[in-house]
Order: sequence, then structure tokens, then C-alpha cells
Amino acid sequence: MSRAGVAIRAGWVGLALLFAYASTLGGDTSILFGWVFLTWTAPFSILWWFYLYDFARQYMSAAAAQPIGLISVIVLAYLFWFVLVPYVWTRARRRGNLATPSEADTGRGRSRNSS
Repeated sequence: MSRAGVAIRAGWVGLALLFAYASTLGGDTSILFGWVFLTWTAPFSILWWFYLYDFARQYMSAAAAQPIGLISVIVLAYLFWFVLVPYVWTRARRRGNLATPSEADTGRGRSRNSS
């Protein structure tokens, strides 16, 4: 992996941790960064806070559920955006189902109707 790729991944994780921490500070800051965190780590943050958090609270305290949920969301979102999506994208390009940007601009990419 290139240095730029490592820097992007590290920056993404750093910002996710910053947003997670800022969302727990209280007041308007927590509201603002709570929404930022939801969008930054989508789709898993949405699943956690709107569906799984109440279920987890039946078995543990909020003091335990929140940090466990935040870390789990960050890990799952990282795996989704930086492992699964690139894997699927690469597989689709190898099969010829996706045109490269240069092929899309020139119309040389494969289409469904061409034989």
C-alpha cells in the first residue's frame, strides 16, 4: 500500500476517534459531533444507535455500552469502507462490469447491450 493510502486510512481512523470522543462531551458539541460521527461511520453507526443500543442496554450499563458500541462501530465501518468496498470494486473491475473513468469518458467501456 502506498504512503498516501496509509495516511488516508490513519486519518480516517483518527477523525473517527475524534468525532466519537467529541460526541460524548455534552452540550451542543455532542449534538453536532454525534451527527458527524453518524455520517462518518455510516452505515454501522446508524444500526448501532437506532437498533442495537437499546438491546445492548438490557444486558449492560450505559457506561459500558457506549464505549463498546463506539469502538465496534469504528472497526466495522473501517472494515466496510477500506476492506470490503475496495474488494468488491476490484472484483467487479476484473470481471469487466465497471468501466474505468477514462473508458467512461470516451465511451469505450462495456455496456449491457453490447455483445
